[in-house]
Amino acid sequence: MSAPDPTRPPGLSLGAYRLLSPALAAIAPLAAPFLPKLREGLRGRHGLEARLAAAAPAVQGCVWFHVTSVGEYEQARPLIAALRERPGCPPVVVTHFSPSGYHFAERRPCADLHEYLPLDTPHAMDRLVALWRPRLLVFVKFDCWPNQVLAAARAGVPVVMMAGSLRPDSARLHPLARPLYRDVFDRFAHIGVCTEEDRRRFVDILKVRCPVTVTGDTRAEQVIQRYESAQGGATAAALQGLGGRLLILGSTWPPDEKLWLPVLGRLRASLPDVRIVLTPHEPTPPRLAQLESALAAGGLSTSRLSAVVASRGTAASAVPDVVLVDSIGQLAEIYRAGHLAYVGGSFTTGVHNTMEPAVAGMPVLFGPVIGNAEEAGELVRCGAGQVVREPDQALAAALRLLGDEETLRRAAEAARAVVLAQRGATARSLTVLEPLLAAR
Repeated sequence: MSAPDPTRPPGLSLGAYRLLSPALAAIAPLAAPFLPKLREGLRGRHGLEARLAAAAPAVQGCVWFHVTSVGEYEQARPLIAALRERPGCPPVVVTHFSPSGYHFAERRPCADLHEYLPLDTPHAMDRLVALWRPRLLVFVKFDCWPNQVLAAARAGVPVVMMAGSLRPDSARLHPLARPLYRDVFDRFAHIGVCTEEDRRRFVDILKVRCPVTVTGDTRAEQVIQRYESAQGGATAAALQGLGGRLLILGSTWPPDEKLWLPVLGRLRASLPDVRIVLTPHEPTPPRLAQLESALAAGGLSTSRLSAVVASRGTAASAVPDVVLVDSIGQLAEIYRAGHLAYVGGSFTTGVHNTMEPAVAGMPVLFGPVIGNAEEAGELVRCGAGQVVREPDQALAAALRLLGDEETLRRAAEAARAVVLAQRGATARSLTVLEPLLAAR
């Protein structure tokens, strides 16, 4: 079945969206007082039209990436780096939807221009495409805007998606939403997805007719490269020097700590060689003091990571039950020393990075909110990850894995395999993009 003409008029659902989108953009400021992220995003878009026009002479003929937030930007970065190594690469621009993604990219730029995306109205998108005259429009993961797609397709700009994702619970798969998104995706030249399950959902459920292939998750490949190029430093060595096995509680928030603090004493009593490394997401002095007090009330001794590292190689002192991490930016190295990981954030907005502990060869536990991370679901499917919701469930999972060497080994190998399976994602993605660029 061939894909329909991307320049054809929009169908009923897409036409209705196109008609209503200016009104939706107009009422956004009315909702801003109640939605801090929207308020910040609108503030960042002040003067945007003039900035986009001013940038146009330098970026015309660009490869245009659009990402919504930090995770999608991380997926785009390896692909952008590879493109920019090509001889004669055109300018590369990245538009961001969320303020967090935009500010993250400000500190870690990888393109010729980083800017906010205008709100999705026909006028704004038609104008931007006319100003920039892009050679290619690349969406990353799932955030694509219908008027943006229409404007590019009508101008003859190929539209693709890389590291695409379509979760089982995605609103795009709701029967009422399918006609709209099918009409949008059928205007793409190609959709590259992370997994075979994503491909089946695009093809079998959403029934898109453009080419859909499994190209892989470029962010996973970035994690692999960082892990393999880095060496274990003083932090990993100091933690390994404690002896025994380490349970790493990574990037925790209060709900994550509420899950684990009641059972850490029982875990230590059952497996005395197991020690805990607790890494709060925000290791401020008040948070650390609060955790020290709570752990002491549970009969657990603590030491801060800075003290553990500083005392390495000096006269032996009492090994603490719990090491509290009192700085940021060390979690990837901490995972190198561990045996089992729990990744936080999974009781609030969504689980944090599960690929870093997995590539280090650790089974991974997490709370119930994992829909933002396809790899977490894959870890569960292959027996290398588990959702834990209650303290007793967390304790049982830790005892099962840490209490049996063979069970731990098999789960660790499976966890690492989940990430390593994505090796080559950047190269596979380039095989999709390069012919489209060469044809322009």
